[in-house]
Amino acid sequence: MIEFIDGCREITDEAGLREMLREMTKALGFNQYALLHHVDLARPPAHAITLMGYEDGWMEQILQNRYFQDDPILTASHRRLTGFSWREVPNIIRLNRRHRRILHQARAHGLRDGFTVPVPPLAGEYRGTCSFASDRPVEITSDLIGSAQLIATFCFEVARRITNQDAVSAPRMPQLTQRQLDCIVLVGTGKTSWEIGKIIGLSEDTIDDHLSNAMRKCDVSRRIQLVVRALFEGQASYWDMLRMS
Repeated sequence: MIEFIDGCREITDEAGLREMLREMTKALGFNQYALLHHVDLARPPAHAITLMGYEDGWMEQILQNRYFQDDPILTASHRRLTGFSWREVPNIIRLNRRHRRILHQARAHGLRDGFTVPVPPLAGEYRGTCSFASDRPVEITSDLIGSAQLIATFCFEVARRITNQDAVSAPRMPQLTQRQLDCIVLVGTGKTSWEIGKIIGLSEDTIDDHLSNAMRKCDVSRRIQLVVRALFEGQASYWDMLRMS
């Protein structure tokens, strides 16, 4: 694994990362891979990671039928923090008819068994996964689980570096004051300026001023846009809002 980690540091482009993924997929005992953000694969947003090493026929099915919208493997990954075997999926989520159809059709394209590692999103990032698939059963050992987790983490970090090389200078949300963030969190729970003022101990006009100044900083015109920006950039969290609701 030391050679793998050193190799990741030297990768500078997508071709190099794909080659590394092919090698490590084979080393784990699988023959197909998918390293991706959970986005619309038919029209992926800029800088989204979508490295797919699946058969062309299956990729056509994914895009044509929009299977990425409710793929059971991706759905199951939303409920796990660590890697899981595809055989565990029925115990993680309740499979519906479309889920079963997707899994059945995938087997015809060599996706009979697999292992998926969820990749927690950074602030302002989409959910992600790294999946390894095989056309035959693969024994999921402790060594495989640890290795797959390590490979997924490092390869995803390389993909982030490569896809965001030209986005480093993109404008970020200005740093807001703690009082402004307190107001934004309470707006996110559905509170009015009057209610926020009662909670914080300030006048309604002062609350309006805090929110107006924050919207001006962030170049948005509506409070809901301010809440979304704060969540997207990681300056506020859903936990903050649940705690204050």
